[in-house]
Amino acid sequence: MKIRLLIAFLMFPYLGHAEAPLSAIDWLNKKRNVTNSSDIGKTIRKEPPTTSGAEAPKVAVSKLSETRLDAVGLLPAQVTGFPVNIWHESTSSELVMLLRNIDVSTNPAIQSLLFRLLLAEGHAPFDSDDSYEFLKARIETLVKYGAVDPALALLERAAPLPAQLVPTLFDLSMLSEALLPACEQVLSLGSSYARDAERIFCTARTGDWMTAHLMLETATALDGLEYRQVNLLVRFLDAYEYEETLEELPPPLKPTPLDFRLYEAIGEPLATASLPLEFAVNDLTGDHGWKAQLEAAERLKNSGALADNRFFGIFTERPPSASGGIWEKVRLIQQFEQAVNAKDAALAGETLQVVFAKPEFKDLIAPTSRLFANAFLSMDLSPHDREAALRLALLSEDFAAVAAMMAPDNAHDALIKAVAMNDFSDIVPNTTIGSVVSEAFRSGRVPFSVSNLIEQHKLGEAILTAIIQFEKGSRGDLQDLMDSLSTLRFLGLNETAQRATLHLLVVGDHEN
Repeated sequence: MKIRLLIAFLMFPYLGHAEAPLSAIDWLNKKRNVTNSSDIGKTIRKEPPTTSGAEAPKVAVSKLSETRLDAVGLLPAQVTGFPVNIWHESTSSELVMLLRNIDVSTNPAIQSLLFRLLLAEGHAPFDSDDSYEFLKARIETLVKYGAVDPALALLERAAPLPAQLVPTLFDLSMLSEALLPACEQVLSLGSSYARDAERIFCTARTGDWMTAHLMLETATALDGLEYRQVNLLVRFLDAYEYEETLEELPPPLKPTPLDFRLYEAIGEPLATASLPLEFAVNDLTGDHGWKAQLEAAERLKNSGALADNRFFGIFTERPPSASGGIWEKVRLIQQFEQAVNAKDAALAGETLQVVFAKPEFKDLIAPTSRLFANAFLSMDLSPHDREAALRLALLSEDFAAVAAMMAPDNAHDALIKAVAMNDFSDIVPNTTIGSVVSEAFRSGRVPFSVSNLIEQHKLGEAILTAIIQFEKGSRGDLQDLMDSLSTLRFLGLNETAQRATLHLLVVGDHEN
């Protein structure tokens, strides 16, 4: 194991010092500065440019434009700790398949690792071409997590955009809080832009309603639009004339970003609670009421797409106006704030006991830890309440120092302390999860399939595989959990493995 670990460090030298935690998505910490989407890719290329006028690179043989676009990133290697060749030895199809198999994780350590990967700068897969499938898959994964603005930022870095990426830009512009549709890019492509509904919408937004009507009639006659799109656009263009017909149109189960905005434009906005995460971003503005904003903030916080400070700001904006459901979470967050501001140890203890006692509050444990743990530990708490404060603080950046203050009186807490301090010398596991975690941290065996990936320098694939396995493991497949933790540690991502496991043990249901 030690020899192979040394080999991994020699192959991927950045990983050994790459463990400083990143905020999951800093772009949503405050409202993103509005960037007009018309500035993204001001020059639309209908074909990737050739390199006939440039000096040929000495090492790479792929086209420079393709490499830059498919591997565009926001975070340099010095920040992510990943080498620039993290993707290069993999095929685009292999990476796309893995990204599409990733479910939305609620584990902050796994979220942070995945976002670092998705936003990392690096060389493109060796077979990258002008379909840009890998870049699209990275953007799709960010969007699935509700991280719309970082996805837009990736496209900004890829500007000027080729025509193949304009549909992606349009969809993101429809989902963004800024709501500046990418119509300039759509219209600049003319009839070569394949999505007629978006061309009609954009033409209408320029004020040319007559042309938009003609385009709609033509597209309808050619059967180029779905029934729902036709009806939505008819009402958008001429709401009063067709109102009776369109009242029969039920909300879609899977709206497109344009569908979502058209329903809003005709005065029948879709509730986002039952829609995918990317639509929840629309409610962060507060334009649809505080309750919708709270529910959106909670969903996006759980997916890692909303920074702690913005989440806290939304939940403390005003006193709760009702009871039950989301309002109880508002009340609890505000009690945390009140206890800290007043240095009220009794209220702090009471609130700590509530957050751990009720399952409906367990998703607040991680964000409240990062926001309040240090303040609670500085209070004069009762022994019982201090134990709860220490447990909360295990999910903060200072988890190792916190664990050193623990005096476990049961096997589960002893396991938690061992994970936090990376010291299993005195651990005798008495549960299945304890045995799996202990073995993974003591002498975990890296799966043969993963070791093959590492030997082929497919580091990105190896990490994505570990992420997928961790999620399966957290849902009960303990062999996958063992493989994931072993892989992360083998790659030098020990702190990520510790943080992910601490969240699983502290927040999850694994005491038996």
